[in-house]
Amino acid sequence: MISKSLIKYVQSLHNRKNRQKYDKFIAQGPKIANEILSSGNLSIEFIFATTNYIENNQDLLLAHKGKVNLVNDKELERISTNKTPNEVLLVCDKLSENLNLSLNDGWAFYLDKVQDPGNVGTIIRIADWFGVPNVVLGPECADLYNPKVLQSTMGGFMRVQVTKLDFADMMNANPESKVYSASLEGESMMHLDLEPGIIVIGNESKGIQKSILDASDVLLYIPSAGGAESLNAAVACGIIAYGLTLK
Repeated sequence: MISKSLIKYVQSLHNRKNRQKYDKFIAQGPKIANEILSSGNLSIEFIFATTNYIENNQDLLLAHKGKVNLVNDKELERISTNKTPNEVLLVCDKLSENLNLSLNDGWAFYLDKVQDPGNVGTIIRIADWFGVPNVVLGPECADLYNPKVLQSTMGGFMRVQVTKLDFADMMNANPESKVYSASLEGESMMHLDLEPGIIVIGNESKGIQKSILDASDVLLYIPSAGGAESLNAAVACGIIAYGLTLK
């Protein structure tokens, strides 16, 4: 049985303000927990696990024995953000922030006020799949450590450098980088041969800010054959990544 104070502490990490205050986050479910435990890249404060998880993952838990807390399903439900908690929850230290971002002539995604956690996490997963080394979260994006964001990355947040940075600061650090913004007013991406640079993906409903569009070298348009007005931010990002990074 875990104490009331410990339950309260873990529950507090559901909130972005407290994740910033303690510099911690929670990761839930065997998939992401196993990736974190096997990677050795993150410092783990607590492991809350059911008997079933402990019995099936003894090798992974061996190096963290003093941090393992046995919980039943009801206790796990109290500290989880999921409606149906799944066997294990970790409390981890946040990754160290990269405040001196250098894109080094590679591809990067810049997210302009992308607020849906599922979209942000899926874009990080897309970057992981296509080998895009950097995802930059602009102001007002969903928090990397939002449990829904982390879940959607499928572990990609440990392999992709995710940085929180204003567009102007990013460009000041990388003045030679080309900027390509996804826009309905752009040129068809099928006819362009582009050198590596920054792909800007905009807010789900408002698109990309005018100041960023004005600073872009190229506006990219994904050709349409149907009647939909627009694409989901993560879907658009995936199509562009496929078209650009595999050339």
